Amino acid sequence: MLFGLHAVLAKLAFPAFGPGGVSLARVAGAALVFQVIRMIRREPALAWGTHARVAVAAMFGIVANQLLFMYGLARTTATHATILVTLVPVATLVVAVLAGREKLLAHRVVGISLAFIGAALVVSSRASLEGGEWVGDLMVVGNSFCYAVFLVLGRDLLATISPWSLAAWIFTWGVLPVLVVTGVPVAVHPNGLAWAALAAIVFGTTIGTYLLNLVALRTLPSSIVAVFVCLQPSIAALAAMAVLGETLDGRTLLAGIVTVAGMLVATRRG
Repeated sequence: MLFGLHAVLAKLAFPAFGPGGVSLARVAGAALVFQVIRMIRREPALAWGTHARVAVAAMFGIVANQLLFMYGLARTTATHATILVTLVPVATLVVAVLAGREKLLAHRVVGISLAFIGAALVVSSRASLEGGEWVGDLMVVGNSFCYAVFLVLGRDLLATISPWSLAAWIFTWGVLPVLVVTGVPVAVHPNGLAWAALAAIVFGTTIGTYLLNLVALRTLPSSIVAVFVCLQPSIAALAAMAVLGETLDGRTLLAGIVTVAGMLVATRRG
């Protein structure tokens, strides 16, 4: 639910803060909150070798993931972005297969193919439009694969690190690289709605979602954790229509159905 509302909240915050400002607020705000919690809980310090592994995970799960999504979302609709994010479970399965963690079974090949056909339908529907919407769609696809790598790396790290420590350090390691890309943003006449949306993004769709995912990863395979992304399109589409006035055309609806169907087939156990 939080991830489903994320794209809509970001669209409300973009006019005042821009995608760079929202990205930096997410990472810096989450780093501060999780570091305070880590210190209150007196979590043990990490070895430098472990920090190196966490930094690599942060580059995929924080830096590349969030920047690609935010700057991609700024170039496309909340509905399109959230449909394409349903590729995360399929991308996670692909990464897990390449890493030797999962087997490439026949039904998974079919599911992966269906999911990418659905994604292609989404992107191709933008190909003739001006304004770079299709570029935004492709950036969101790239975001899905970066997050998939993070889920696989994160599950390994959670074998020896608590969710609180991992959350604190992945965001901390992500602050400087994100700042290098975004620079120091300047807010443009932010109103109460923009500030409220930004706060909801930092505390709800960033801190809340990452913590809940990390806790889930301690007991479930990464590919199963990613499956719940299929709830996002319906939540996002309804919120986008109600709040942003977006419409859902037949081609986009079909593409979403094909993508989600492929994801469900690909991630079916057995």
